[in-house]
Amino acid sequence: MTAFSIRTLARRLLVPKSGQDGDIRPAGTRRTDAAEAAERKINAPGGFAVLRRHRAIGWDMDGTLIGHDAAPLLHDFIRSHPELRHVIVTFRSHGLETMLWRDLAAYATAPAPACFEAVINMDDDIFASFQRWRRWRDAGRHAGPPAPVEERYLAWKGRLCAERGLTVLVDDMTEHVRPGCARHDVALLHPDDFL
Repeated sequence: MTAFSIRTLARRLLVPKSGQDGDIRPAGTRRTDAAEAAERKINAPGGFAVLRRHRAIGWDMDGTLIGHDAAPLLHDFIRSHPELRHVIVTFRSHGLETMLWRDLAAYATAPAPACFEAVINMDDDIFASFQRWRRWRDAGRHAGPPAPVEERYLAWKGRLCAERGLTVLVDDMTEHVRPGCARHDVALLHPDDFL
């Protein structure tokens, strides 16, 4: 589905047809309360004000662009700001990254793939090593400071954002990305910051 067809579909869903809900104007000539509220939210201070100060944004996928109440607002922001660099930075690995566009397209508000400069996913080995250490920790087989493999995982998104010139990351798993963002001076926002 192209960006045009998504935009057209959203407009048809948000704007009542002539004669619906007491509206006597032709469809498309009146903005709905929902559309006006979404625009006010995007232009309000808070997370969106912070994003507008950056030229390159890293976006988490799961729990941020999908699976979060703020996702439609984030989608609107991405589509409304093509002048900014938008890059998806995801922990998806082991083939799950191949389903990214399908999962995002499940949202009527989803930005088209062309809205993003790139998609960067975690290397399978880094993810698997981290999960193994996490299981050992949970089972009590390892205690103490983070192991090097854990540090590498926790620093991955922040390091990658810094290497790619992304100065802010929007991610729901702040405990998994804060160490890397802090080390590499990448601003970090949670999707809740946009509600």
